Amino acid sequence: MRRKFSPIEIAIGVLIAIGLLANFRFFLIPIFVLGVIFLLYKFPPSRWKKPSVPRGAERGKTKNAKFRVINGTKDSDKDDFPKYH
Repeated sequence: MRRKFSPIEIAIGVLIAIGLLANFRFFLIPIFVLGVIFLLYKFPPSRWKKPSVPRGAERGKTKNAKFRVINGTKDSDKDDFPKYH
């Protein structure tokens, strides 16, 4: 269902349009600033960067070393408490 505008609404719309066109220089800078902000919101600078190749991918596969336990020379007294908790 289409809504028809009354003659008063049309007159007010025309007067607003004339007022905006007459003072276009006054609104030029805010329109430009808001346009730049909108473009930065839609296309953030992080999208401008080219995808980079991670440094680890250049070497290829790395072999994981097996876990080894090195026997120490500390006395094996069971009654001693550890120095740090």
